[in-house]
Amino acid sequence: MFEKILVAVDGSNQARKAVDVANNLAERYHSSVCLLHAYPKIADYIGSPAFEDMIEIRTMDGQELLQSMIHHMHTSVPVETQLLEGPPASAILEVAETEGFDLIIMGSRGHNPVVSLLMGSVSREVSQKAHCPVMVVH
Repeated sequence: MFEKILVAVDGSNQARKAVDVANNLAERYHSSVCLLHAYPKIADYIGSPAFEDMIEIRTMDGQELLQSMIHHMHTSVPVETQLLEGPPASAILEVAETEGFDLIIMGSRGHNPVVSLLMGSVSREVSQKAHCPVMVVH
């Protein structure tokens, strides 16, 4: 049914629940899973040591988040990860389409509800624009 499942993760409780759902579906349907974490682009201050440090910290934090989600799965399901810089909804949609995912699973809310109110909901945008089914986990 679902050969390739894309799971958007941000460290929130809803994202952990999305990983649990993906794990169960992947085991049932013998699917592969890709955990994707996208973070908003940092304004470019080329040559600034502070900018370089911010990128390094974000990259390390993102890698740690993805590894913690893999360990959370406790499964033999094939899992890959992607860490991307850019608007999360755009990154999720682009990866899902270009890599031919059959299903996107994501949490209903991220870490920052205030940002969601100001910028729009990532899950709403993805569910409206995706070319494959989207499962939003509460």
